[in-house]
Amino acid sequence: METNKPYRIDFWLTLVIGSLLVLLVITLGFSFFMAIFNAQLNSRKEFLNKQTELASRGIELEIRRFEEESKELINYLEDPNHELDDYDEEFTYAVRRLFNSFPQLVDTVWVDMMDSVLVFNKNDRTEFFRTQSDKGFPSTDEKRFSNLILGKKGFRVLYSLDLVSYAKEYVMNYYLNPGSGKFLIYDDRLIPLNNNSIQIQASKIADLENDLALGLKGFYEASWQRNDEETSGIIAQYPFSFVLSSESGAMVFAVPAESLTSGIYQTYFFLFLGFVALLIFTVGFFVVSLKNNLEFQRTQEANIQEISELFDQQNLLLQELKGFVYFHDAKGQITRISDEVRDILGMEPHEFRSAFKEESDNVEVQNLRAIIFQALNEKKDLVDFEYDFVMPDGKRIRLKVFEKLIFNASGRFNGGMGICTDITDTYQSRIKLIESENRLRTLIGNIPDNIFLYDNDSRVIDFHVQDKEELEEPSRQTLGKSLQEFVPHGQTEVVLEAFYKAREKRSIQTINVKWESPNGERHFEMRFFPLDAEKMMSISKDITTQKIWEKGLVDAMNAADQASKAKSDFLANMSHEIRTPMNGLLGIIDLLEQTKLNTIQQQYVDIIKNSGNMLLGIIKDILDYSKIEAGKVEIFNEVFDPMQELENQAQILSGLANKKDIAFNFQSDSKQDFLAQGDKVKINQIFLNLVGNAIKFTPEKGKVDVSVGLEQISGDAYYINCKIIDTGIGISDEHLEKLSEPFYQIDSSATRNYQGTGLGLAIAKKLIELLGGDLAISSEKGIGSVFEFSVLVKKVEKDSLKTDKKELSWAEVKEMGETHPLKILLTEDNDLNLQLMKLMLNQLGFQYEVARNGEEAVERIKEQDFDIVLMDVQMPIMNGLEATDEIRKLPKKKDLVIIGLSANVFDEDQMKAIESGMDDYLTKPIRLAVLAERLEHYYKKIIEKRKK
Repeated sequence: METNKPYRIDFWLTLVIGSLLVLLVITLGFSFFMAIFNAQLNSRKEFLNKQTELASRGIELEIRRFEEESKELINYLEDPNHELDDYDEEFTYAVRRLFNSFPQLVDTVWVDMMDSVLVFNKNDRTEFFRTQSDKGFPSTDEKRFSNLILGKKGFRVLYSLDLVSYAKEYVMNYYLNPGSGKFLIYDDRLIPLNNNSIQIQASKIADLENDLALGLKGFYEASWQRNDEETSGIIAQYPFSFVLSSESGAMVFAVPAESLTSGIYQTYFFLFLGFVALLIFTVGFFVVSLKNNLEFQRTQEANIQEISELFDQQNLLLQELKGFVYFHDAKGQITRISDEVRDILGMEPHEFRSAFKEESDNVEVQNLRAIIFQALNEKKDLVDFEYDFVMPDGKRIRLKVFEKLIFNASGRFNGGMGICTDITDTYQSRIKLIESENRLRTLIGNIPDNIFLYDNDSRVIDFHVQDKEELEEPSRQTLGKSLQEFVPHGQTEVVLEAFYKAREKRSIQTINVKWESPNGERHFEMRFFPLDAEKMMSISKDITTQKIWEKGLVDAMNAADQASKAKSDFLANMSHEIRTPMNGLLGIIDLLEQTKLNTIQQQYVDIIKNSGNMLLGIIKDILDYSKIEAGKVEIFNEVFDPMQELENQAQILSGLANKKDIAFNFQSDSKQDFLAQGDKVKINQIFLNLVGNAIKFTPEKGKVDVSVGLEQISGDAYYINCKIIDTGIGISDEHLEKLSEPFYQIDSSATRNYQGTGLGLAIAKKLIELLGGDLAISSEKGIGSVFEFSVLVKKVEKDSLKTDKKELSWAEVKEMGETHPLKILLTEDNDLNLQLMKLMLNQLGFQYEVARNGEEAVERIKEQDFDIVLMDVQMPIMNGLEATDEIRKLPKKKDLVIIGLSANVFDEDQMKAIESGMDDYLTKPIRLAVLAERLEHYYKKIIEKRKK
């Protein structure tokens, strides 16, 4: 029940609203009906009033006309030109004419001839009589309606008039509704003029007479008796003057009210009732009908507007048409010619007619006649042709003639009518279009691509192929077929999708397809695009050669990638294998330096240490260049003072210069503090490399000048400019061009004076370019060289500078284990590296335990707690990365510090270590000071966590 409640509410709400709408429509309809009713009623009243006025004015004018014409008889009698005989037939004819002009008005005419009295009248059968009166001339007092005309010579004419009969005859021309009455008020009497039984009340007649006495027209609502029944209606009265007696009369029309409203109720009220019934039972149909009606009216108005516009366009076309119209007879002679011939042909109309005369020998006219006669022989009725015409001023124009040949009913030729238009502009455009089409055809004929034309259903309707021998016949077989009927299987869906997408989006869609041909597999690039609303086009380009080239390029790239990977793997393995023994060599040297050595022993240690560092530098250069070449170098920006930093590096290099007794000068043009953001390490590497080379290749007693400065580019962007001038051996132009190439050396012989890999300058140049700068080299052999470079940095505020951490002294390193006690697990499989790490940890004074592989390390950590794990990466059974991952899974071991140890120095190796869960990563050879600094760093973090 509750579920149906909303529906019942909606039903009653709809019913109430519908009922109110119906009542509103009925009310509006009734109001509309009453408005129409009142308008019709007022219109009929106005019509009645107008009819009365016209009848009254009309009869007054007729009586005035009679007054004028009645004087003609006296004039006739007193005319001195008339003989006595004329008074017989001609006078009788004049009287008869007067009777005929005013039927029913003139009853009898008496004429006093001074010696006799003539009497003229008509009987009921309208027979005219002329008699002589034996009673003499009557007195006007004897006649109620009469008109006496007195002549100057004694003649008299008396007209006896029947005004009532005349009025009855006259008002028959004025229509009133059935039941209406027509009356004449004259001589204080209301005289009926038609057959009616209306009896107007005396009081209302008195009102009519009062208004008549004042000369006013009237319109009255009244009631009267008709057939003993009370009837209400409207009375209209309009006065007129009876000039013959100087009295006034009035025409009165009375119309019953039912007569006024007759037809209105029947026409409108019953139609309204039918409309209401139709509205109640067929509301929907009415709405649809109304909508259709409005749509029809809108369409009709649109059609009318379109037709109107069409007519306007046609009129404009006719006005703008450069042509003239002509007509000629069967002999070919011009009968009519429009004036436009003057503007079109430059000839006057009479000159044009003369040219077409029969005796004319004009050549062009003869040719035109020949065309007309040929059409007649071929039984044509239309002639349409073009020809060139030379105007009198020598200008050549192109004319188009269209003529209709005219024949009579028997089929005989009567002539023709035609229009001649100047189509010079159109003709020239047509010629240009033909030339353009020919060029287009020539272009298409020379396009190497295949062109196909389709309808919107992808059916082929035309084609063009360049390879006629191989593709002509297969293409012809596709005519009338849709794409899905001949596209190779496996490509149909892709091809159709591109076709319909191009059609819907009205844009080019490109796909690659593969076709099998007698000569093997061929590849095409197909472009689908809409040509117009009804047609589509595709252009197919043969890309088989390109595909073959791309495949070869891909193969070459794969081979290059494999070679690069093999090279990287080789360098990584080489670095690892070299760094492992170097780790032992340099590590033991660091420990050896902490022992008491005599002077000779210290020299030996220095030689070993320098040789190891040199070998390590060579390895580093090779790996750096490999990373640069592979595009794997990253920029690490930090805030520093570039001028101070380069000055510090110059002080380091000055020691090398002093050993060779070289005058070394460093100059900075920046007198104020300047902080910049950039890759400090790489800038130092470039500076050390280039200045180091200058010192290296400058002989003793030589000179090296270094100057650095800042150059603002825009805003916070600056260049660090550095210029290095030396008095070294110099470089010839031949070697200068190749100097920055990798592994290139000016002297590569076994007896060369200067050692090196030839990578330093190449690395510096690559790094400079990576930092947004440029390297310029100029040199003269035997005199010296100039190296100039610039790198891009960004200026920052002073508060952005972070204070560098103070380096540990050797005394602090030796006391590390005592000041920072840590429990360390050392995981290392290599005996040499294990022995070295033990010595280092012993030197530092730390307690430690040893695990020989990752699996053993995991077990040790499960058994006891450690502060730090030194984890070698490459180990048997379980490597360091796997072991770290397992340790992180152990409960309460997520915060255990794990530092990776590896001879792999590539960035991706370090990233793998961090991703596996290691906290830090140290590359071999591991230096004692670096190890001590890292252990101190993590000791402080561990202490901070314990305090929390």
